[in-house]
Amino acid sequence: MKFAPGSPVDIQHCLAIKHEYLRCRDAFDLFREAATGMVLSGHTRETAYRAYNAYSGFILHLYEFLIALHARDYGDTQVVSRQAAKKMNKQREDILDALVNEDAERVVQSRIDRIVRGAAPSSENDLSYYTALLPLPADFAKDLRQTRNKIGAHVTYERVGEIDLTAFYLRYHPYLLLLFRDVGDYWGRHCEEIPDLAQVTDFFKAIFADADA
Repeated sequence: MKFAPGSPVDIQHCLAIKHEYLRCRDAFDLFREAATGMVLSGHTRETAYRAYNAYSGFILHLYEFLIALHARDYGDTQVVSRQAAKKMNKQREDILDALVNEDAERVVQSRIDRIVRGAAPSSENDLSYYTALLPLPADFAKDLRQTRNKIGAHVTYERVGEIDLTAFYLRYHPYLLLLFRDVGDYWGRHCEEIPDLAQVTDFFKAIFADADA
């Protein structure tokens, strides 16, 4: 669906973006808690299970958050339809991958630029760390999308038998962390308190109203 900035659809879309950012933040916080538990108490099946689930959720919600932002840029809830992609002689997935790769390259380059300008905090002024992240791995966005599908969305034998989330983490986590922090910064500043998310906020209201009657 096409929509214009400031339209009712745009307002609802922005609320959906905020909701997705909050879900991403919650998943990341759960992952951090589970990872801390592993450090303090050691690796167990339970802690590994909780960490895996939390990181899967983080990947899922971060990807959906990024795509939702591009949908707003395009003024189209589909970002780009398959029909439009066909007219450009491209697959829709290739277009989405290109957008996400651009996001990742931009956040890394932005960190580098801030360090060069002397505008980065002391905790983030290791230029060599960020320059080592470029060039971006060519398959970053594709791997992110496919991993998101197989561990966070679809039920598939590959989730348990073939998808190595540890390898994905070791290769790509710095990019995901920068995307979460830098792209999500604007939405995070506006989510210190949970906003009114319409039907999300109203969830269970009627049930509790009946209980109090």
